[in-house]
Amino acid sequence: MTTALGRIAGVALALFAFTPSAAAQTYPTRTITLIVPFAPGGPADVLGRVIGQKLSDAFGQQVIVDNRSGANTIVGAQAAARAKPDGYTLLLAIDGTLVMNPYLYTKLPYDPFKDFEPVTLVAAVPSGITANIKTPVTTLQDIIDIEKAKPGTLQIGVSTPTTQVAIGLLNMRAGINLTMVPYRGGTTQITSLLAGDIPIGHESVNVALPLYRAKKIKIIALTSPKRIGLAPEIPTVAETFPDFDLGIWQSVVAPAGTPKDIVSRLHAAINKILAMPDVRDRLTKIGIQPSGSQSPEEFAAFVRSQAETRSKVIKAVGIKIE
Repeated sequence: MTTALGRIAGVALALFAFTPSAAAQTYPTRTITLIVPFAPGGPADVLGRVIGQKLSDAFGQQVIVDNRSGANTIVGAQAAARAKPDGYTLLLAIDGTLVMNPYLYTKLPYDPFKDFEPVTLVAAVPSGITANIKTPVTTLQDIIDIEKAKPGTLQIGVSTPTTQVAIGLLNMRAGINLTMVPYRGGTTQITSLLAGDIPIGHESVNVALPLYRAKKIKIIALTSPKRIGLAPEIPTVAETFPDFDLGIWQSVVAPAGTPKDIVSRLHAAINKILAMPDVRDRLTKIGIQPSGSQSPEEFAAFVRSQAETRSKVIKAVGIKIE
């Protein structure tokens, strides 16, 4: 009798042990929501919709993009962190969401290191220092020389905490003190730059590049670590100050507790999408560089490394948001 009960219990445990794999094999069976913590129309929204459509094609289930903008991605991140960890809610998280907000904000309604399962890195969105076409600077050294000769001469528009940190680091490395002028968004900032209200600014390449090509603005130097194929003539800040890297990156994460098998399936599907020629062509044309990761574990290690680096920069620059 005891032996029979033991066998039944053993079979039950074995079936339970295989439940996650079985769930992953049938996943997904219904609509998936991809939360994009930005308003429609920006690079993150475009990226989210490209990934969402291709995931729909691959899985045979609809993927809905849910735009939840606000508070430097906090609104969307909080919603994703509170979602059921079943693979049916995902978050398109930027570097700020995962490795900057914890050090920028005194109180944060989510813990990026405990509330999410890293799925994969998906893209880099290069950004750079821009200038009004009539501003008498063409190189980073010009900006440095002007500021050292007459401190406070140049004001620079900033529209995100990431930008504030990037310019704060540049001030430290160059020994200058560019005056930051805050804007509520990139659109407002670039409008002021075009009007000549501010001489220089900081903007993502996908926004700045068309204006640069139309000779309406200058792009002085990228704050991302490498030059880009779309405009290889534009130098990087890192060429003047080695190891300078405050480029924006995008990723996909899931609520903590999402089954590992489902995370692995999502990772494989998204990385396959990022390798598609039509996807790469569409994204690179607007200044987004597709960039996956070898495994969820590799991406998790990347997040930890980025958090360590950027926390030191934020502390040194002294930026804190209440």
